[in-house]
Amino acid sequence: MGERMKIGDIATGRAGDKADVLDLTLVVYNDRDYERVERIVTAEFAARALNRVVPGTVVRYELPRLRALKFVAPNALPGGVHASLRAGLHWQKSAIALLLDQELDER
Repeated sequence: MGERMKIGDIATGRAGDKADVLDLTLVVYNDRDYERVERIVTAEFAARALNRVVPGTVVRYELPRLRALKFVAPNALPGGVHASLRAGLHWQKSAIALLLDQELDER
């Protein structure tokens, strides 16, 4: 059995927020790995991975020509970034790090 591969081994990520919305984007380095990430990293996968810091709904958007998947969590920051009880102004960077740290399991 080989090494366990993490999303961050084959992709990079960006994170941002606007009002109460969290926006996370994975950009995969090559086409072959993009197909794998697209198949495995569903909205449900992302919601489970992020549940500790972003409870609630996650919506996924595919951008195949960019080899990117965008995950949007509406209402992730109740009251917006300045009023939210989420720790720190840059907590979204922790959210993308959490997603990049997930193992790509082929189950």
